[in-house]
Amino acid sequence: MKYILSVLLLGLVVFGYAEAPIYGYFWTRYTYENPTTPEVEENEHYFSIERGYIRWKTKTSPVSFSGTVDITSKQNATASTDWQIRLKYAQADWKLPGIGEYLPDAKLMVGLQKVYFGIVDLWEYAVIEKNLEEAEKKMNSAELGVGFHSLLPGGYGEFSVQAFNGNGYSHVVEVNTNKAVVGNLSIIPIAGVMLKGSYWMAEQPTGDTLVAQVDQDRYVGLLQFKRGPVTLIGEYLGTKDDETDGMGYMGFTEFALTKTVSILGRYDHYDPDTDTDNDAHNRIIGGLNWKVSKHLLTQLNYQIKSYEDDNRDSEDQVMVQFKVSY
Repeated sequence: MKYILSVLLLGLVVFGYAEAPIYGYFWTRYTYENPTTPEVEENEHYFSIERGYIRWKTKTSPVSFSGTVDITSKQNATASTDWQIRLKYAQADWKLPGIGEYLPDAKLMVGLQKVYFGIVDLWEYAVIEKNLEEAEKKMNSAELGVGFHSLLPGGYGEFSVQAFNGNGYSHVVEVNTNKAVVGNLSIIPIAGVMLKGSYWMAEQPTGDTLVAQVDQDRYVGLLQFKRGPVTLIGEYLGTKDDETDGMGYMGFTEFALTKTVSILGRYDHYDPDTDTDNDAHNRIIGGLNWKVSKHLLTQLNYQIKSYEDDNRDSEDQVMVQFKVSY
């Protein structure tokens, strides 16, 4: 831990001299678990720091660098402590000259970077829960590898192609003999409407061996509508792990009552194995956001997760979160 902190502080000093401003945010959350929820009788309510981002970005050109350190304090964050410090992003972006007229903002990305897939790269936690792909542990928001990203001419969308180890940002060391490849395309036919499709293809080992590897496919279709105070998002998620096919979908809506207060709702459905009965579950979230100031967002969410299996009890919780940015 001391070594990690020393490296972090040294990095911040070095990047500070390189004119890399420090910014980010911290989430302080209070969670109340319904006592009927399984296995929470001894810890029905608690405070936690679910996420703390320390970010910096250089202003150099044509190659710039950005980094993010993720700091959390929550129960059983690791096997030995409730604190966890890990690198979320460490990315070099090389703006490619000579093609800007045809591909605006084209860049080559190298390092630990954002994954452009479905709602993952768009999700800014309007409600407290993670996006559908991450909530179901079918996708990571950051991966180690290389990628190419560009806007489409005329502001009609964007596209990207990336190749990764495929282990997420908590375990970046390669554990397979094949790279994960992801392609992403979004189209904006008219202002306020976006269509998006993404596909992830990989092979992952089974158990601790690299010999036996199975297919891992993910694909998404997404429709987003924004007009005035209304935001609507619909997403379909398909998954394949070896011979197991899964499917899910998410519906999200936000309505701004004022410039600072909005109400939100979200519905998730996920079936991990479409060939098995009574293994699907649903998630319903209702929320209220209040932008107290430019640097403080207060969120109140009620969330319930229910199962097709009548023998499994529903899990519901109330969460209050303060997002302080700097």
